[in-house]
Amino acid sequence: MKTLLFILIMFCVPFSISAQEKKELDSQTIYVSFDKTKHIVLPAQVSDISYGREDYVKVERVDNVPNVVRITAQEEDFSGTTNLIIVCTNGNVYSYKISYLLPGMTDHCGNIVYAGDVDRSRCYNVIVNNNNTTEMFFPADVLYLKQGNEEVFGVEYYNNMVKVGTTFDAFEPSNLFVIDKDLNTYEITLFKDNALTYSYNFDDGRKYIAHIDVNSIEMDNLINKLHYKKRNIFSLGVIKNKFEMSLANLYVKDDFMFFVFDIKNFSNIDYDVDFIKCFLRDQKKVKNSIQQEVPYDPVEQKDFDKKILGKSQNRFVLAFNKFTIPDDKVFEIEMFERGGGRHMKLSILNEYILSAELLK
Repeated sequence: MKTLLFILIMFCVPFSISAQEKKELDSQTIYVSFDKTKHIVLPAQVSDISYGREDYVKVERVDNVPNVVRITAQEEDFSGTTNLIIVCTNGNVYSYKISYLLPGMTDHCGNIVYAGDVDRSRCYNVIVNNNNTTEMFFPADVLYLKQGNEEVFGVEYYNNMVKVGTTFDAFEPSNLFVIDKDLNTYEITLFKDNALTYSYNFDDGRKYIAHIDVNSIEMDNLINKLHYKKRNIFSLGVIKNKFEMSLANLYVKDDFMFFVFDIKNFSNIDYDVDFIKCFLRDQKKVKNSIQQEVPYDPVEQKDFDKKILGKSQNRFVLAFNKFTIPDDKVFEIEMFERGGGRHMKLSILNEYILSAELLK
């Protein structure tokens, strides 16, 4: 009896194991093209990715968002399909087929594929054309974005703002995928049209935090405004050869610091500015010691092409990427006279930099 029972068990176990091994994963088909980039949003961090044809597609995990996978086409109009397997850290395995979206075909999959119980993206339509720059503002700072067609659309982002532009007069509709720091996802369709406004605010509850470009009207307006600011620093300057150079104001705004200098020429000889030299230098504490000098160039030096006439004064503004310096170093600014010897040097300690006022 025991022998018969053992034989029955031995027959049943392989069938049971075989039945389990034959369970197949459902494979959704994802269509790719040169006009669109696809993303897969998964419920857990991705631990492994494997796919068949690397000459057909490129599949990679997004660095800043480890539960998102990006798929881009590498070959146009490739035939057939290739497979994709994604393994997550929670043990779940997801299988997909990838094909090229040929002309005339309908893509029912969408540009974002959601695996498991992932919250769906918020979907928007946004107008883009070659005569305007489109701006979008999101509820939180942007963590990641990717446009479908990099050749047609140029994108940049700063804080919670995204700018999209194109130089093409005609283009096919494409997509833009955005993830903010709260891990909200946005699926945006970019298409050509004309509109009354090209600014989109996806959350009216958040104030805009706009980026100031170095070569922009905003930067010019800020610097022009500083020419008329009242002086608030009176303790840092140098006078020699009937010439005075002093720090009048120091402001910070967003990613920039603005150094405002008042220049006075007490002689009758015009002063032609040759160039400005800015650098970080070790404070000299030991005689004959070697000082390390590190250049630190301004991103904007407004009005330094002008001359300071005899018996006159002027105001110059230097804009830098914001910074601080160690206590054992000093920030020095030198102004050189063209064809003359009235070189001016001003040393600024970290205590002045840390006291910079907010430019409003």
